[in-house]
Amino acid sequence: MSAERRLPCPYCGTEVEWRGESVLTCPSCGTAFSRQGSVGDHLMERINYEPGEVFKIFAQWALRMPETPNDFFASATISRCRLEFHPYWLYEISGVFAYTVQGGSSYVRLRPLAILPESIVPRGFAEEAGEETATAIVSVPGLRRDLESALGRLTLSPAGKVYFSYRYVQQRGGVLLNPDIPPEEADRAAERRAEEEVARRLSRRFGKQAAAKLVEKKTFERRLVHVPVYICEYVYGPRRHVFVAEAGTSRIIYAEVPKETRFRVVAGIAGAVSVAIALAVLSTIPRAPFFALTAASGLLLSGAYSIAKALGSTATVREFYAQ
Repeated sequence: MSAERRLPCPYCGTEVEWRGESVLTCPSCGTAFSRQGSVGDHLMERINYEPGEVFKIFAQWALRMPETPNDFFASATISRCRLEFHPYWLYEISGVFAYTVQGGSSYVRLRPLAILPESIVPRGFAEEAGEETATAIVSVPGLRRDLESALGRLTLSPAGKVYFSYRYVQQRGGVLLNPDIPPEEADRAAERRAEEEVARRLSRRFGKQAAAKLVEKKTFERRLVHVPVYICEYVYGPRRHVFVAEAGTSRIIYAEVPKETRFRVVAGIAGAVSVAIALAVLSTIPRAPFFALTAASGLLLSGAYSIAKALGSTATVREFYAQ
């Protein structure tokens, strides 16, 4: 392989194969780096749950939903699991945030002989502004493909993280995914998320909508964290379904849960009954046209929704993630 396709680790000097990734991981020392150099501390979550343990937790959790079949825990079996280490940029950002808090609605007063109406903002309803010194812990997905999925909404904290070990990933049979979102782009996204986090705090404090802008940085610390994720497939009846869980905490991030047949049958019957009643109501149009059209429209919409639920997907999709 040509020298242009290998980059030296800035910490130990090991030549690492480069295929155009934004960030590389050194297999010798675990340092994360880009072509510009180190990108900060490289951490990871350890695996605390095996696939069978996570699946048992998932099955017990799924039974809390009324549409889940009663024999789901006994009949569903895990078929295969893939372990992936997903990258996240984790930030601790502190500084001074300028904020504004929206006031209440104004009203218009018409004055005699006035050309234009006058907009009045009641006292105590004016927009408030100020500065807040705050610290925010935010995370940004390292993979573009995760941005629009439940994995993209996973939030992290520095607690429980250890220094990254490439050997540990290999020993557990996991697949290491390097970030394709460069640190510079993640920095900008992290700053926006920190402003949104501070704005949410202010909104809770004032009881009104708030906006915040970082105007002075005091701390801007970036870390790369790899999170172990199980992507599992299980079988229930003749169908296969998928669930995704965090291997370190057993959090269910995404799940497809089968619907019990009786719920689909009940939905179909309810939809058919609603349509039948709607047709009967329409026969009263000559005597009460407004009532007949209004009631029939509602019944038809309800019936169509129930029938769609009965004929639709055989699985319920749920996305859960810590906020």
